[in-house]
Amino acid sequence: MTGKYFLDTNFLVYCFSGDEPEKQHKCLEILKEGEGRLSFVISTQVLNEFAAVMIGKFKQPPLEIKAILDDLALFEVVPVQAELIKNAIDIHLLHQISFWDSLILAAAQRANCQAILTEDLQHGASIVGVRIQSPFLP
Repeated sequence: MTGKYFLDTNFLVYCFSGDEPEKQHKCLEILKEGEGRLSFVISTQVLNEFAAVMIGKFKQPPLEIKAILDDLALFEVVPVQAELIKNAIDIHLLHQISFWDSLILAAAQRANCQAILTEDLQHGASIVGVRIQSPFLP
């Protein structure tokens, strides 16, 4: 792997939840292998969703999640603003995918990412010039 990769919320949840050890191992391995070679990107949407899932579903202590968010903020963070939301609506209309996935794609496109690491979209597809890549498939 080389280049710039957008990390979807599910990727980060696997890293920190411990809910699925095999997926956690794979995601952490990707981050370790990419250290110094790859650029990782997230968005404010991803930060919001991550905090909500970790505090709500996984009942993690909020102060621990704040500390993790400090670390995640070291990645490039794409802010979700009105223009990005309008781009997401266009992607949603053109490609018939959920608005939330469209917002992820719009953020990845804005950051000039070559791929999104996610299991929410069709592996191998390319949408708005961004390749969809499941971290769990070759």
